[in-house]
Amino acid sequence: MVWIIYAVPAATVLIIILVLYMFWYEPANFKLSEVDIVISDSGLQSKNRSEGKVAEGPDKTGGRPLLTILHLSDFHLRKNSKGRKLFQFVRSLEELKPDFLFITGDLLESGRNIDYLAEMLSPLRAKLGKYAVLGAHDHYEKAFIEFTKNMFKKKRSYRKENDIFYLKRKLKDIGIGTLLNEGRSFELKRNGMDTVEVIGLDDPVIDKIDIDGAFSNYSSREGRELQLKNKKDYKKAYRDVFSLSSKKVHSLNEKGRLRTVLLHTPDSDSIINLAGRKTDIIFCGHTHGGQVRLPFIGAIISGCKIKTKFASGLFYFKNVVLFITRGLGEGKYSQFRFYCQPEANLIRIYKTD
Repeated sequence: MVWIIYAVPAATVLIIILVLYMFWYEPANFKLSEVDIVISDSGLQSKNRSEGKVAEGPDKTGGRPLLTILHLSDFHLRKNSKGRKLFQFVRSLEELKPDFLFITGDLLESGRNIDYLAEMLSPLRAKLGKYAVLGAHDHYEKAFIEFTKNMFKKKRSYRKENDIFYLKRKLKDIGIGTLLNEGRSFELKRNGMDTVEVIGLDDPVIDKIDIDGAFSNYSSREGRELQLKNKKDYKKAYRDVFSLSSKKVHSLNEKGRLRTVLLHTPDSDSIINLAGRKTDIIFCGHTHGGQVRLPFIGAIISGCKIKTKFASGLFYFKNVVLFITRGLGEGKYSQFRFYCQPEANLIRIYKTD
């Protein structure tokens, strides 16, 4: 009986520590993760690169990166203790000055925090451009009952809409363009790279995505949306697109052009069709990395229509690269993380040949 007397308090202490870790420490334990993506114009790499054996450090492809990108996502910004810590962390990134700033949705949950969001992002600089796409939480402020029902059956809209026009205007005032099913092109002229395209899509979860509209100005050099007429077609398309490559180098779909897409939710249907549009790199958020991960197992859920093994990280598929960040925040009704540290990402794109 003595061991029971000691075991009960020990279990209580363990539970308290676990709760404090999940709800207090880890959600505010922000980090800047560095991610390297290697691309090639011709697909002809050295033996080491073709086997994915790439040396560490910035000289891995023979010099400076072609592009640097600061990727932020999923602030779910609120004016609580966590929100104030997040505010300071994001502002501390102003010294980075990358080529691009990409923000992939769920910036906030309530229109009351739009000004606070703009204040947080205002110091950030980028040499070529700053762009954001939106998630469901940017469009709608969810009530608790709606959040609960959504766990069992996905909703496409919610009762209370946020003021998207005001959000877009405040972001524009600080130099951040909101791309809702539209794109921008940049002449680069670096290391054999002529053009960088940045195409932003609205959120597929709430049926606001319009891939045709987003690519309407790029049709002359385009692939086409895949026609997935039945389950067999879908399974084949899924296998073709989500086939992991052993080569940790992506061969550009068009020589001299890097096509990037910003998408909040890494919905597999959307990714399949983006791969058919000669997309090179897709940047996503939404999943929070699964939010709860277990050692040796990984994410328990992905929170969308994509397998949990793709809940976060960098993936070289046969014809497209997918990067999903763990993001920096959590929803107001699920303010916890476990073994899933919140992150901003400094992405360096190297070009080899």
